[in-house]
Parts: sequence; C-alpha cells; structure tokens
Amino acid sequence: MILHMPWSRNLGGSRVQLELADAFQAMGHQVEKFDYNDAFPQVDPSQFRYLIRPGFHIKAKAFVQANAHRFDIIDAHQGNLPFSKQELGFKGLLVARSVGLYAFYDEFTRLEKTKNPPQKLKTKLGNILRSRQGKRQILLYIRSLQTCDLINLPNHDELVYVRDVLELGKKCIVFPFGLSQKRHKAFNNAIKPVEIRLANKQIAFIGSWEPRKGSRDWAEIVMRVKKQVPEVRFLFLGTGFSAEKVLEELNLPTCNWIEVIPKYDSDELPNLLSGATVGAFPSYIEGFGFAVLEKLAAGLPTVAYDVPGPRETLRLLDESLLVSAGNVDQFAHKLVSIQDMELENYSNLTNKCLDIGSKFSWEEIAQQTLEIYYKFLEEQK
Repeated sequence: MILHMPWSRNLGGSRVQLELADAFQAMGHQVEKFDYNDAFPQVDPSQFRYLIRPGFHIKAKAFVQANAHRFDIIDAHQGNLPFSKQELGFKGLLVARSVGLYAFYDEFTRLEKTKNPPQKLKTKLGNILRSRQGKRQILLYIRSLQTCDLINLPNHDELVYVRDVLELGKKCIVFPFGLSQKRHKAFNNAIKPVEIRLANKQIAFIGSWEPRKGSRDWAEIVMRVKKQVPEVRFLFLGTGFSAEKVLEELNLPTCNWIEVIPKYDSDELPNLLSGATVGAFPSYIEGFGFAVLEKLAAGLPTVAYDVPGPRETLRLLDESLLVSAGNVDQFAHKLVSIQDMELENYSNLTNKCLDIGSKFSWEEIAQQTLEIYYKFLEEQK
C-alpha cells in the first residue's frame, strides 16, 4: 500500500487502505505500506504538506525500485506512482487507487475560488503557490492512471469520468468503502432506543470545518431548522476548529444547544452518535463518504447533498434524503421532517439505515477486490 499521507485510522484518505490491509492480512496475505512518514520521517505533515507532497512520488519510486521484487501487487494512491512498470522495475499488478478523484476536487476548488475569492494578500499568495503545485499534481494524477494496470474507484460518477473523459474505462473497477464487522458491532451496541433518539432532537455532522464540507451553508441551515424546531440541538464532530471558531462562522454566541468536538478518536464515534436523531452532511464532493456510511451504521437517517460519494449509499436507502447541492432550504426542511416523524415511521427508517449500512463490509469488499486483482495479475504473466 502506497499513500502520500500518514498511515492513520483517523484520516479518511488513509483509512481506506489501512482497513483493507487489515482485511487482507486476516485472509492470510502479507501487507506492507509506504506512507508520508516513511518518505519524510523528519517533517511535520501539518506544516509542510503543500511544500513536500509534490516530492512524494520521487520517494515512492525509489522505494518501489528497491523493493519491487518482494511484491505481487502494489496498491498506490492516485498520483503516487506516475511511472511505467519498466521504470519501476515491477512485474506484478500495479493499481492506482482513488479515494476521491483529483478532477472532481480540482473542479470544486476552482468554483469555490470564483464564488469566494480571497481578500487577504497572504491568502492570495498561498493560493497562487497551491495552484501551481496543483497543476503539477494533476499531471502526476493523470500519468499514474495511464501507466497503471488497474484503476480502483470508489463511486460510479468517477467511473463515468475516467471512462468518457480520460478514455481509460477498460481498466476501471468500482468498489465502495466499508466497515469491519467489529466496527459495525460497536455502532450497533451503542445505539440508544429510538424513543430516546427521536426525543433528543439532535442533528449530527461529521467532518472538517471547510467549504468543501459545507461550512458556508451551515449558518443558514441552523437558522432555518432552529426556527421550526426550537428545541433542536447540533453536534459537530471532527471540525478541526474550536467551538469559538465554528460559532463565529455561524454568527452565534456561546450556547448550550450547539456542541463542537474538534477532534476525537475513531473508536469514540459510536458512543458520540448513540443518542443523535438525524445525520446531516452538506458536503459538495466526496470519494465515498465515510461520514454517511458510519451514520447509517449508527442507525441515523442522514440528509446529504446529491453529489458523488453520498449517492452510493443514500440512493439505496431513500433518494429523497439526497438534496441538490447548495439548496439549504430543502436541506433544512428534510432535517425538520425527520425530527417530526411518528415514532413507528422513524423506527422503520432507522432499521432500514442499519440494514443498508451492514451491506458495506470490509471483509466482503476485500474478498471481491482480491478476486479482481488475481484476475488482472494472471493477465500480467
């Protein structure tokens, strides 16, 4: 497994490969990783990621060239190995993995800068630097998809783009993200009775506090829901920012009906969600959306924008839970309607959430992934 970020279960991007690695190892396979910290052991990723990340592919190339003979399969994050197999000296199966396709994220970034151009000179200069680095990264991404044997994508919107725009559809596969059976059990065991959850009137959001995750929309969402459900409470998890910062952007003073938890350990999440009534996820772009899947595993009906990623799960549950991106009025209305449900209807919906969530199992995804990998690996011989 090769990835340009730290090997951590608390990071969505690396968690995919980490948990797949756990499942592969449980099946008897040997898995190693080469991550950000292996490439730059003396560098703090929080301070230098924009400056150092462009050099990761050089470090990854050197690692593979020195160790290629030890591996049958290399599963590398998109952009990490933009080299031919001859350059790498590798004869096995080379997979390029997306946990969120570069082109979709780049498009959102460009639209966001157009809608909300920076005002501060420091921010403008930083954006210029990141833009130049971003253009170089895009070339690496495209090259890595062209030179690999197989492209592993997390949703069908990405498949359409890679097939129709990049014309690489013949070597694409689509596999969702999942949760381990242990993780599913932890969520199930933590769930409080539906009577308590419906009475709590608590809306839960999981995600970093940034425009891509909908931070600019939340002030209006909160205002609209609060007007119709005065007793409502909000829980913001994993924001990365303090409660003071989040409340400032919501244009609200300190209050007892909004709780902000900037950071939490992944194992704490089942208990944090145990009493919530409904999930909210106004993200504009995702690879898959762990936040949606984990809310479903917690039995939480979840409202999300109708964008790549959340579609993969919520369309199986109830398409009315998918709201057109940016439509805060419809988003808030849907959150209110779930809180106003009769107990029996709410109970039925939460049971359906659990049923849909249980279908996304890492153990099954790992088995299916390896079956495809084996097939392509045989074709390399």
